[in-house]
Amino acid sequence: MKPTTHNSWHLFALIGLALAMIAVSQPLQSASGKNLTLQPGPATGTAVHPDGSSRQSKVKSNVITVTVHPLNAPVTSMVTQQFTAKVTGSGNTAVTWYVDGIQGGNDDVGTIDTTGLYTPPSNLVIGTHTVKAVSQQHPHKYGTATVYLVGLAGVYTNKNDNARSGQNLQETVLTAQNVNVSTFGRLFSFPIDGAEVAQPLYVANVYVPSPLNGSAGYHNVVYFATEHDSVFAYDADGKVQGPLWQDSFIDPPSVVPVPGVCINATGEWGVTPTPVIDPNTNTMYVEARTLENPSSQCTGTYVHRLHALDITTGQEKFGGPVVIQASVPGTGQGSVNGVVPFDPHWENSRPGLLLSQSAQDQNPVVYMGAASLQDTPPYHGWVLGLDSQSLALKYTYCTTPDGGEGGVWQMGAGLAADADSNIFVQTGNGTFDNVDDFGLSVLELTPNNGSLVLTDSYTPDNYPLLNQQDWDVSSGGLLLLPDQPGNYPHLMVGGGKEGTIYVMNRDDLGGYSSSGNNIVQYIVGAIRPSIKGHQPYYGIWNAPSYFQGNVYIFGQDDYPKMFTLNNGLLPTTATSTGTTAMWGPAAIISANGTADGIVWMLQFEAPTLWAFNPNDLTQEYYDTNQNAKRDKVAGLRVARVPPLVANGRVYVPANKKVQVYGLLQ
Repeated sequence: MKPTTHNSWHLFALIGLALAMIAVSQPLQSASGKNLTLQPGPATGTAVHPDGSSRQSKVKSNVITVTVHPLNAPVTSMVTQQFTAKVTGSGNTAVTWYVDGIQGGNDDVGTIDTTGLYTPPSNLVIGTHTVKAVSQQHPHKYGTATVYLVGLAGVYTNKNDNARSGQNLQETVLTAQNVNVSTFGRLFSFPIDGAEVAQPLYVANVYVPSPLNGSAGYHNVVYFATEHDSVFAYDADGKVQGPLWQDSFIDPPSVVPVPGVCINATGEWGVTPTPVIDPNTNTMYVEARTLENPSSQCTGTYVHRLHALDITTGQEKFGGPVVIQASVPGTGQGSVNGVVPFDPHWENSRPGLLLSQSAQDQNPVVYMGAASLQDTPPYHGWVLGLDSQSLALKYTYCTTPDGGEGGVWQMGAGLAADADSNIFVQTGNGTFDNVDDFGLSVLELTPNNGSLVLTDSYTPDNYPLLNQQDWDVSSGGLLLLPDQPGNYPHLMVGGGKEGTIYVMNRDDLGGYSSSGNNIVQYIVGAIRPSIKGHQPYYGIWNAPSYFQGNVYIFGQDDYPKMFTLNNGLLPTTATSTGTTAMWGPAAIISANGTADGIVWMLQFEAPTLWAFNPNDLTQEYYDTNQNAKRDKVAGLRVARVPPLVANGRVYVPANKKVQVYGLLQ
């Protein structure tokens, strides 16, 4: 027999390799009898030579993949989106870009250039489009991403509107299907220089002519105001490193934020109330307080100012800022010669600012509320209105001119206003005489002939007990409901530390009677009530919210509760109750019209962002502790501030940073 030739040896090798590959392709079984799947990798075959030696040959099987970043991208009408593609397993990394299967896209779906820069269509229609990057060397290999064309123009005020509903009904990205720990989480964060008690605000498609980082252009912008007396404007989509612009209202050591120790508090106090934005003039109004020319830690001049900032540059407008000074006739606490002054040392502005224009006003008016920070007299409750163009003080109202206290706190909830520019506020413990002094009351104030006039009020019949126990009505804010069926179409919901829900007729608030409450509903114990003579206080510590016939009230150390309206009335017990007790967060509701509703809340004492089914608070969609390593909210505690939900992102103020959540990239 002839010896095996070299070519025959190769034949044996190939046969052996083929048999090996066939064996690998067949399902293997474990000891339990279950099939095992081998992961693809370099195939190896071994051929045995007749002389006993062996040789090994390898056949490489490269896996070619194409991935696109970002995977999900909300896009507004004036802002482009840069996509990048990564090709692995191929020496040629070039790709061709498509939008909805159209190479380069078109003006109906948006265009994309050879670098992956996507430009939205000139006639933007809310919806989704698919961006695809196809490998030029391997056309059957591609990666995709989703563009969400979004249309929310902005969140300009606390809790989204002057009714303080908490609703954003133009959220087309975030849904019950994609807000879960697998597809939703923390994306990035923005550093800020202090605590943020104010709610962030948002404006889409802002032309920024001279950003601190980058070149002039359009940005979606999110605004943050801090207790260190600063305002930051950041690119809301995280496309720019660092702030677009930043303002500081201090000049140490001569001008500093008010030290907490000087007002019987902790920390520092600068910008506390949520600012308000006028989109018609691109102006943000900010109330800030400072201590100036201090000769020691707490001596010096205490000053409140209203700033009017250009939202595109941060520059002051309309001759601002202006020092806020006011007084009314009266003989109450701190009065001098029959005049009660607005005391810049002890007064603190906490409620979100209100922008409202009555038929008598030539320009919109910026309203602020005030009270002491820690019940330190002398103080009163105040509502002040300043003209949005001249910044001159136009309206002044004091809640207790012949007494004391009666502060307007509302735990940051903004002053509310109806379509006729009537303003509604709640006051804290203080003097009540049902004539000039209205502590522990709900007030309607109306601009009239250059004055802010008390046109209606409601004071609970148990005012003496509430005042004795310091059970403020002003621990929470007010919710103005949309028109309701039934006998009282114009309703309002409020409450305080006692835990009683007040449902009031805005056309007749009910006044005061020591023998009963002349309001639509007085629901005792619906929210965990305070206990007489004991701390801590329970009850309502923020403003209720509304969505699709449901009112959401989350009490202090109580479970989140939902009350479903029926013919303009609330049930006496909650329709749905959550399973985790919290310290009075304010709810924000995002939805696409009536669909895809989500209730968002930021837990105060154990910082957690939550998302719930708006019809069943026992059904949790997401919380930041589900993947704490990736998503946990920074800090031991956060302020009692609602999160901001805008165009597919959720902005959460934390300690010296704002964390941004959205669909994972």
